[in-house]
Amino acid sequence: MAINLEQLFDSVGMTANTDIYNGQTVVLGQEESTYQTRMQESEFGQGPIRFEVEVEVEGDKFTEDDLREYVVGLQPDELETLQLAMFAEGYYGTIEDISEIQDPIETGKALRGAARDAALTFEQGLTPGMEGVPTLDKRFASFTIEDLDAAKNKYLQSKSPTIRVMPASAVDRMVEDTWKQLLGRKPTAEERRAAFGAVRAAQIAGGNAMQGGGVIESVDVTGILESQAEAADPDRAEAMSLSNTASAFKRVLGLR
Repeated sequence: MAINLEQLFDSVGMTANTDIYNGQTVVLGQEESTYQTRMQESEFGQGPIRFEVEVEVEGDKFTEDDLREYVVGLQPDELETLQLAMFAEGYYGTIEDISEIQDPIETGKALRGAARDAALTFEQGLTPGMEGVPTLDKRFASFTIEDLDAAKNKYLQSKSPTIRVMPASAVDRMVEDTWKQLLGRKPTAEERRAAFGAVRAAQIAGGNAMQGGGVIESVDVTGILESQAEAADPDRAEAMSLSNTASAFKRVLGLR
Protein backbone atom coordinates (compact mmCIF):
# COMPACT_ATOMS: atom_id res chain seq x y z
CA MET A 1 0.00 0.00 0.00
CA ALA A 2 1.37 3.42 -0.98
CA ILE A 3 2.04 5.92 1.80
CA ASN A 4 2.09 9.68 1.61
CA LEU A 5 5.00 11.83 2.70
CA GLU A 6 3.50 12.67 6.07
CA GLN A 7 3.14 8.97 6.89
CA LEU A 8 6.65 8.45 5.59
CA PHE A 9 8.06 11.05 7.97
CA ASP A 10 6.27 9.39 10.86
CA SER A 11 7.70 5.99 9.88
CA VAL A 12 11.30 7.25 10.13
CA GLY A 13 10.76 9.23 13.31
CA MET A 14 10.46 12.79 11.96
CA THR A 15 7.82 13.99 14.38
CA ALA A 16 6.16 17.38 14.49
CA ASN A 17 7.95 20.23 16.23
CA THR A 18 5.31 20.29 18.95
CA ASP A 19 7.20 17.34 20.45
CA ILE A 20 9.90 18.41 22.89
CA TYR A 21 13.44 16.99 22.87
CA ASN A 22 15.73 17.80 25.81
CA GLY A 23 13.44 20.65 26.79
CA GLN A 24 13.37 22.37 23.39
CA THR A 25 11.93 21.99 19.92
CA VAL A 26 14.14 20.76 17.07
CA VAL A 27 15.30 23.92 15.27
CA LEU A 28 17.10 23.64 11.92
CA GLY A 29 17.63 27.35 11.32
CA GLN A 30 16.29 30.83 11.97
CA GLU A 31 15.36 33.77 9.78
CA GLU A 32 17.29 37.01 10.24
CA SER A 33 16.09 39.42 12.88
CA THR A 34 14.29 42.55 11.77
CA TYR A 35 14.07 45.95 13.45
CA GLN A 36 10.95 48.00 14.04
CA THR A 37 10.54 51.55 15.28
CA ARG A 38 7.97 52.29 17.95
CA MET A 39 7.12 55.08 20.33
CA GLN A 40 8.01 54.77 23.97
CA GLU A 41 6.96 57.05 26.81
CA SER A 42 9.60 58.68 28.96
CA GLU A 43 9.62 58.40 32.67
CA PHE A 44 8.16 61.41 34.42
CA GLY A 45 10.47 64.38 34.16
CA GLN A 46 12.96 62.62 31.89
CA GLY A 47 13.09 64.45 28.55
CA PRO A 48 10.32 64.34 25.92
CA ILE A 49 7.08 62.70 26.87
CA ARG A 50 7.40 60.20 24.00
CA PHE A 51 10.31 59.22 21.79
CA GLU A 52 11.16 56.66 19.08
CA VAL A 53 13.08 53.48 19.87
CA GLU A 54 14.32 50.70 17.56
CA VAL A 55 13.29 47.23 18.69
CA GLU A 56 14.78 43.95 17.43
CA VAL A 57 12.22 41.37 16.30
CA GLU A 58 13.63 37.86 16.37
CA GLY A 59 13.29 35.94 13.08
CA ASP A 60 11.05 32.91 12.75
CA LYS A 61 12.62 29.58 13.61
CA PHE A 62 12.59 26.84 11.00
CA THR A 63 11.81 23.54 12.66
CA GLU A 64 11.55 19.91 11.65
CA ASP A 65 7.81 20.36 11.23
CA ASP A 66 8.44 23.22 8.81
CA LEU A 67 10.64 20.89 6.78
CA ARG A 68 7.82 18.36 6.67
CA GLU A 69 5.41 20.96 5.34
CA TYR A 70 8.00 22.22 2.85
CA VAL A 71 8.62 18.78 1.33
CA VAL A 72 4.93 17.87 1.19
CA GLY A 73 4.30 21.07 -0.78
CA LEU A 74 6.98 20.44 -3.43
CA GLN A 75 6.07 19.79 -7.05
CA PRO A 76 7.29 16.44 -8.49
CA ASP A 77 10.20 18.03 -10.36
CA GLU A 78 11.21 20.01 -7.26
CA LEU A 79 11.11 16.88 -5.11
CA GLU A 80 13.31 15.08 -7.64
CA THR A 81 15.83 17.94 -7.52
CA LEU A 82 15.85 17.80 -3.72
CA GLN A 83 16.44 14.03 -3.86
CA LEU A 84 19.34 14.50 -6.27
CA ALA A 85 20.84 17.22 -4.08
CA MET A 86 20.66 15.00 -1.00
CA PHE A 87 22.20 12.13 -2.99
CA ALA A 88 25.06 14.43 -3.99
CA GLU A 89 25.65 15.15 -0.31
CA GLY A 90 25.82 11.44 0.52
CA TYR A 91 22.52 11.11 2.38
CA TYR A 92 21.49 8.04 0.36
CA GLY A 93 24.83 6.33 0.90
CA THR A 94 26.15 3.97 -1.78
CA ILE A 95 23.51 2.73 -4.23
CA GLU A 96 23.51 0.60 -7.38
CA ASP A 97 21.07 2.65 -9.48
CA ILE A 98 20.17 6.35 -9.35
CA SER A 99 16.47 5.46 -9.44
CA GLU A 100 16.80 4.20 -5.85
CA ILE A 101 16.67 7.79 -4.58
CA GLN A 102 12.99 7.89 -5.58
CA ASP A 103 12.15 5.21 -3.02
CA PRO A 104 9.95 6.91 -0.37
CA ILE A 105 11.58 5.06 2.52
CA GLU A 106 15.09 5.95 1.39
CA THR A 107 14.02 9.56 0.82
CA GLY A 108 12.65 9.69 4.36
CA LYS A 109 15.94 8.43 5.77
CA ALA A 110 17.87 10.97 3.71
CA LEU A 111 15.67 13.83 4.93
CA ARG A 112 16.06 12.70 8.51
CA GLY A 113 19.83 12.71 8.13
CA ALA A 114 19.84 16.15 6.53
CA ALA A 115 17.53 17.52 9.25
CA ARG A 116 19.73 16.05 11.99
CA ASP A 117 22.85 17.68 10.53
CA ALA A 118 21.07 21.00 10.12
CA ALA A 119 19.90 21.01 13.75
CA LEU A 120 23.36 20.09 15.02
CA THR A 121 25.31 22.63 12.98
CA PHE A 122 22.80 25.38 13.76
CA GLU A 123 23.04 24.68 17.48
CA GLN A 124 26.84 24.79 17.28
CA GLY A 125 26.81 28.03 15.28
CA LEU A 126 28.44 26.44 12.24
CA THR A 127 25.51 27.28 9.95
CA PRO A 128 24.00 30.55 11.20
CA GLY A 129 20.60 31.72 10.09
CA MET A 130 19.07 29.49 7.43
CA GLU A 131 22.33 28.31 5.82
CA GLY A 132 22.00 24.69 6.93
CA VAL A 133 18.28 24.21 6.28
CA PRO A 134 18.00 21.35 3.71
CA THR A 135 15.78 23.10 1.15
CA LEU A 136 16.33 24.04 -2.48
CA ASP A 137 16.50 27.75 -1.71
CA LYS A 138 18.83 27.41 1.28
CA ARG A 139 21.46 24.69 1.74
CA PHE A 140 20.98 23.19 -1.73
CA ALA A 141 20.60 26.49 -3.61
CA SER A 142 24.01 26.05 -5.28
CA PHE A 143 23.46 22.40 -6.31
CA THR A 144 24.71 21.79 -9.88
CA ILE A 145 24.91 19.00 -12.46
CA GLU A 146 28.66 18.91 -11.81
CA ASP A 147 27.90 18.06 -8.16
CA LEU A 148 25.64 15.23 -9.32
CA ASP A 149 28.25 13.81 -11.71
CA ALA A 150 30.88 13.83 -8.96
CA ALA A 151 28.46 12.10 -6.58
CA LYS A 152 27.72 9.38 -9.15
CA ASN A 153 31.43 8.53 -9.29
CA LYS A 154 31.52 8.38 -5.50
CA TYR A 155 28.21 6.85 -4.45
CA LEU A 156 26.94 4.95 -7.52
CA GLN A 157 28.42 1.47 -7.62
CA SER A 158 27.24 -1.32 -9.90
CA LYS A 159 27.06 -4.76 -8.37
CA SER A 160 29.36 -7.27 -10.07
CA PRO A 161 27.47 -10.27 -11.48
CA THR A 162 28.06 -13.74 -10.03
CA ILE A 163 29.55 -16.10 -12.61
CA ARG A 164 29.75 -19.85 -12.16
CA VAL A 165 32.93 -21.44 -13.57
CA MET A 166 34.38 -24.95 -13.70
CA PRO A 167 36.55 -25.83 -10.67
CA ALA A 168 40.25 -25.25 -11.27
CA SER A 169 41.04 -28.87 -10.35
CA ALA A 170 38.65 -30.16 -13.05
CA VAL A 171 40.19 -27.90 -15.69
CA ASP A 172 43.66 -29.07 -14.66
CA ARG A 173 42.68 -32.74 -15.11
CA MET A 174 41.23 -31.99 -18.54
CA VAL A 175 44.46 -30.23 -19.53
CA GLU A 176 46.45 -33.33 -18.51
CA ASP A 177 44.16 -35.68 -20.44
CA THR A 178 44.12 -33.47 -23.57
CA TRP A 179 47.91 -33.12 -23.71
CA LYS A 180 48.33 -36.86 -23.22
CA GLN A 181 45.83 -37.67 -25.95
CA LEU A 182 46.96 -35.12 -28.55
CA LEU A 183 50.66 -34.73 -27.76
CA GLY A 184 51.53 -37.90 -25.90
CA ARG A 185 53.12 -35.96 -23.05
CA LYS A 186 52.36 -33.82 -20.01
CA PRO A 187 51.91 -30.06 -20.40
CA THR A 188 54.66 -27.73 -19.26
CA ALA A 189 53.92 -25.24 -16.49
CA GLU A 190 53.64 -22.42 -19.03
CA GLU A 191 51.30 -24.46 -21.26
CA ARG A 192 49.18 -25.37 -18.26
CA ARG A 193 48.79 -21.70 -17.24
CA ALA A 194 47.94 -20.63 -20.80
CA ALA A 195 45.34 -23.38 -21.20
CA PHE A 196 43.73 -22.62 -17.84
CA GLY A 197 43.65 -18.89 -18.65
CA ALA A 198 41.97 -19.51 -22.00
CA VAL A 199 39.25 -21.67 -20.40
CA ARG A 200 38.63 -19.24 -17.54
CA ALA A 201 38.46 -16.22 -19.89
CA ALA A 202 35.89 -18.01 -22.07
CA GLN A 203 33.81 -18.97 -19.02
CA ILE A 204 33.80 -15.40 -17.69
CA ALA A 205 32.88 -14.00 -21.12
CA GLY A 206 30.03 -16.50 -21.33
CA GLY A 207 28.85 -15.63 -17.83
CA ASN A 208 28.80 -11.93 -18.63
CA ALA A 209 26.85 -12.61 -21.82
CA MET A 210 24.23 -14.51 -19.80
CA GLN A 211 23.48 -11.36 -17.78
CA GLY A 212 21.80 -9.90 -20.86
CA GLY A 213 19.42 -12.82 -21.29
CA GLY A 214 18.65 -14.75 -24.46
CA VAL A 215 20.10 -18.01 -25.75
CA ILE A 216 23.80 -18.45 -24.93
CA GLU A 217 25.85 -21.49 -25.91
CA SER A 218 27.79 -23.19 -23.14
CA VAL A 219 31.58 -22.96 -23.22
CA ASP A 220 33.26 -25.74 -25.25
CA VAL A 221 36.08 -26.48 -22.80
CA THR A 222 37.24 -29.56 -24.71
CA GLY A 223 37.51 -27.62 -27.96
CA ILE A 224 39.44 -24.80 -26.29
CA LEU A 225 41.96 -27.20 -24.74
CA GLU A 226 42.46 -29.13 -27.98
CA SER A 227 43.19 -25.85 -29.79
CA GLN A 228 45.63 -24.86 -27.03
CA ALA A 229 47.46 -28.20 -27.22
CA GLU A 230 47.76 -28.11 -31.02
CA ALA A 231 49.03 -24.52 -30.91
CA ALA A 232 51.55 -25.36 -28.18
CA ASP A 233 53.28 -28.14 -30.18
CA PRO A 234 51.89 -28.32 -33.74
CA ASP A 235 54.51 -30.72 -35.13
CA ARG A 236 54.02 -33.22 -32.34
CA ALA A 237 50.25 -32.87 -32.59
CA GLU A 238 50.40 -33.67 -36.32
CA ALA A 239 52.69 -36.64 -35.73
CA MET A 240 50.42 -37.99 -33.00
CA SER A 241 47.43 -37.56 -35.27
CA LEU A 242 49.11 -39.55 -38.08
CA SER A 243 50.21 -42.22 -35.60
CA ASN A 244 46.70 -42.53 -34.18
CA THR A 245 45.28 -42.74 -37.72
CA ALA A 246 47.75 -45.48 -38.69
CA SER A 247 46.99 -47.42 -35.52
CA ALA A 248 43.29 -47.20 -36.18
CA PHE A 249 43.81 -48.37 -39.80
CA LYS A 250 45.84 -51.38 -38.62
CA ARG A 251 43.14 -52.32 -36.13
CA VAL A 252 40.58 -52.27 -38.92
CA LEU A 253 42.79 -54.60 -41.01
CA GLY A 254 43.45 -56.85 -38.05
CA LEU A 255 47.14 -55.97 -38.01
CA ARG A 256 49.31 -55.14 -35.05
